[in-house]
Amino acid sequence: MELVGYHAAESGEDDFAAFTDHHRALLDKRLLTRFYRPATLASAQAKTGWAEPDLAPFPWQDPERKGSRHSSP
Repeated sequence: MELVGYHAAESGEDDFAAFTDHHRALLDKRLLTRFYRPATLASAQAKTGWAEPDLAPFPWQDPERKGSRHSSP
């Protein structure tokens, strides 16, 4: 949900079809594996609360992306 919310706020699109056309990666069922190790996703912490990404930062956490708009997650 964090990734969808981030991209929804960035794009400002009202049409779901247009939004998904511009952000196809959000439809990938393996999307979270870009950010988390499998063991982290399977942990009790991730299942009951929040776990920080341990492979790559989310777009809003990445200092190299600050101030730029990207269509990929």
